[in-house]
Amino acid sequence: MNYISVFYYVEIYLVTFAFGSDIVNVVEVKTPSGWVRGYEELLDGGQVYRFVKIPYAQPPIGDLRFQKTRPIKEWEGVKGIRDANSPQCSQLQFPLHGVDALEISEDCLFLNIYVPGKISEARNLPVMVWIHGGGFMIGGGSQYKPQKLVLGGGVIVVTINYRLGLLGFLTLHDPLAPGNYGLWDQIEAFKWVQKSIAAFGGNPKSVTIFGESAGGMSVSLQTLIPSNEGLFQRAISQSGVVSFYSISQRQEEKKFSNLLLERTNCAGKEEVTETLKCLREVPAENITSAIFFNDFQVPLNSTFQIGSLVPTVDGDLIKENLMYPKSWDDETYRFFRSIDYISGTLDGEGNLGYFSLAPSIQEHFKFNTSVRVPKSILCEVFAPVFVETVAGNFPELTQEICDFYTTSEGDLEQSLKVCDFYGDSWFVVPSNIMLGIHAKDNDKAKTFQYLVTKQSPYPFIQNPAPWYKKAGHGEELHLIFNMTYNDIPEETLKQYDLAADEMLSKDVIKYWTNFAKNGNPNSDGLPNWSFFDTITKKYAILDTLITEGEDLKPGATHLLRKVLDKGRTEAVHDEL
Repeated sequence: MNYISVFYYVEIYLVTFAFGSDIVNVVEVKTPSGWVRGYEELLDGGQVYRFVKIPYAQPPIGDLRFQKTRPIKEWEGVKGIRDANSPQCSQLQFPLHGVDALEISEDCLFLNIYVPGKISEARNLPVMVWIHGGGFMIGGGSQYKPQKLVLGGGVIVVTINYRLGLLGFLTLHDPLAPGNYGLWDQIEAFKWVQKSIAAFGGNPKSVTIFGESAGGMSVSLQTLIPSNEGLFQRAISQSGVVSFYSISQRQEEKKFSNLLLERTNCAGKEEVTETLKCLREVPAENITSAIFFNDFQVPLNSTFQIGSLVPTVDGDLIKENLMYPKSWDDETYRFFRSIDYISGTLDGEGNLGYFSLAPSIQEHFKFNTSVRVPKSILCEVFAPVFVETVAGNFPELTQEICDFYTTSEGDLEQSLKVCDFYGDSWFVVPSNIMLGIHAKDNDKAKTFQYLVTKQSPYPFIQNPAPWYKKAGHGEELHLIFNMTYNDIPEETLKQYDLAADEMLSKDVIKYWTNFAKNGNPNSDGLPNWSFFDTITKKYAILDTLITEGEDLKPGATHLLRKVLDKGRTEAVHDEL
């Protein structure tokens, strides 16, 4: 490697390196933590500087395992790698369609920064911080390549890692091991961006956090933490907000912590300090593999449980069970209602329903998801699990759900109805509720809702059921990121209008980045996207032809809100 040339200004070095026969422009930037190095990419849409594997916190290893995130100390030398990927946080291997499998490490609290064009503090560009999904158990920031978002919208994009699964969310309900470490990681990343992004030409007063699935749930949770005020000004929750899935239940937490302690030979300690000492001596891979996927499943009455693998009510970061919505004017929502907000879903979120059904359930009910999902799955599995988790033992509420999602139009329509309930209860109705809370009598911030209805040529769920012809969970990701789909046959792609897909991608990128710039997705040349209000409840329908709708799924929202209200009443009663 040879230095070809060096330029210096405002604590930024512009360097040209020779890597074999390749000539690569490199930039070195001085941040409050130390120098970082970025590498130029020349793409069809322009130039991007990519900074990869930048540490934003101290490694959560040794005594810092199961601890709140510690700020990064100032380093010597230069951080940043030429490779396009930094490691993912320790996790079970579970391949996701369209994203690359990466190296796994417990030392994983890194972020990546993508800057359009030249690096200059004077540019003051808006910043978007991406929180990846994966059920709080899998995934990594480097799996999402935001170059077309960066170039298409002229924004800086930051992708982050955060601790996952047991290493990210195990709680022993003790101040020494409170849980929510993954959420603390996200907050520390926001703080690093506030301190450092100006050095890359970013505006720390114009930060949008956005994420999908568990990332969208994380975004939603972070907006409900008042101490985050000032760390970001806008938020986009894609297919995920606070819901019954995103907050673990106490009995499940106990089950999973006990399983972990038994399988790591750390059970039976008299003091929490002894338990933690034992757990910190266990290799990370032994912890991530201590809980198996079949541990999540409760045969014939549930698809799965997720205690100690998702956020928890710790009395500190999350002070109460946010699964139960309150009145819009409750102090809980003050910060949330002060920031501009987008929340949206896809019309086929329910594809996760048939995807998640355990083989034992399919065998017991004698069906195959590639052909159909029978009503019995709704009435005997999905509905009772939801009601029990949210409200308790109320068979009459289960029956109401069963009746509401029953149709006499045939097996196909009934299968779609079953999946609709799954998507409505996990994603659509919680999103509707959060949007209503945000928009009610709010003259301080803007509210927007969207629904993606264009089925993607690149399904995020591998081997989708052939009868399910809707935009499935995760299928909007390819609209804003450069995804990898090498395994889709050409014959399959020929069935889609890829040019229309590309046009939709460009429009979505403009909407997202316009919102990041000024809190409003609209601009000249784009179909109008009306504000969401609590009267008309307008939302953008993102398809080949972008249109608008009003009042998304009012019947489902009324019914499932009724279950949530019953749950809140019961929770208050239990407290008394």
